[in-house]
Amino acid sequence: MDFAAVKDAAMLVLMFVVFGVPALALAARLAIRPVLDAVLSLRETAAAQPPALEPRVAELEAEVSRLYVEVGRLTEAEAFDRRLIQARSQAASSGTSSGRSGSA
Repeated sequence: MDFAAVKDAAMLVLMFVVFGVPALALAARLAIRPVLDAVLSLRETAAAQPPALEPRVAELEAEVSRLYVEVGRLTEAEAFDRRLIQARSQAASSGTSSGRSGSA
């Protein structure tokens, strides 16, 4: 090998190191930066989101079923009260009419 060829090759490598590596680094930074920003914003958005809806939906379903049971109990209690009031009014009306005829 000729000394001039080695010198030219060394000069070429040196020029690549001085100019090429920084240019490649800058190009890589410009290309990767938007992707990295998107990934970071996606992570921040995922961390800021409210908790999953499934536990809330399960709680609401349990509450609705509890309310159905409670409404059923209240309906039964109202029907029972209505029957008691009816029986009391019938007893009062039959007791008043039999009480008058018995005392006379």
